Amino acid sequence: MGWRQAGPLGFPGHIDDHAAMTRGGVPHRQLAGGHRAGSQSDKSLRKYLELHPLPGGLTLTLLRQAMPHVRAVDANTWVFPLNAACRRFEITQSLRRMAAFLGHIAHESGSLHNLEENLNYKDPQRLNKIFGAIKTDKEAEAYVNNPEALANKVYANRNGNGDTASGDGWRYRGRGLIQLTGKANYAAFAKDLNVDVVKDPDLVATPRYAALSAAWFWKKHRLNQLADAKMYQAVSRAINKSLDSFPQREAKRKRALEALCRAVLADPRI
Repeated sequence: MGWRQAGPLGFPGHIDDHAAMTRGGVPHRQLAGGHRAGSQSDKSLRKYLELHPLPGGLTLTLLRQAMPHVRAVDANTWVFPLNAACRRFEITQSLRRMAAFLGHIAHESGSLHNLEENLNYKDPQRLNKIFGAIKTDKEAEAYVNNPEALANKVYANRNGNGDTASGDGWRYRGRGLIQLTGKANYAAFAKDLNVDVVKDPDLVATPRYAALSAAWFWKKHRLNQLADAKMYQAVSRAINKSLDSFPQREAKRKRALEALCRAVLADPRI
């Protein structure tokens, strides 16, 4: 897509000082020439854009711009389920919400490619470092290249799971775009959406329910409100308590936000 030279916001064209005046409190953008905007106009337009809904939802092109590492075959699969899930759980109501959601699911799923938690570890030292339920490198050796046994060990008696022998750790391992994990979380999702993923947990690894479970988790934990308030570290902690991956998640969110803002600026309906 051939964008015009970026204006002061990094968006195409320039923003006219007069065009930035509001009609009913809403700033209007002018994509063609004009005077260079002052910083206050820039900030007003930027805030307006970021809190604006995404008209029409994601398209194939927009999804690939917002998530450039997604494979073409995956992008085709995901446009419809993502739009349906994000509309249902009010994520499309602002670009801040949508960008944060896309950034996190891109990070969690390898750009919409991995829908199940990878528990196949080859290094006992790394395995011991990650999972508190395993106390020594020697103990970890029993779980190398043994993902089912590892899941049953580290997820036993947590999040509604039974003990190691119950098999719940493996049965309710992380699935979906934000890794729904644990029998209690599967049961809560099943109740709210009236789909029995407790009986058939593999449903959460299908595009429809992978998207719905992620969007359901997002709204249930009030991440829409946190994203609108730009509390991005709090959003990240709700998904992963460690902030080690926060810089990578933020880079994905910012990339998605720029793509979404450009799409709104280019939309003749806005």
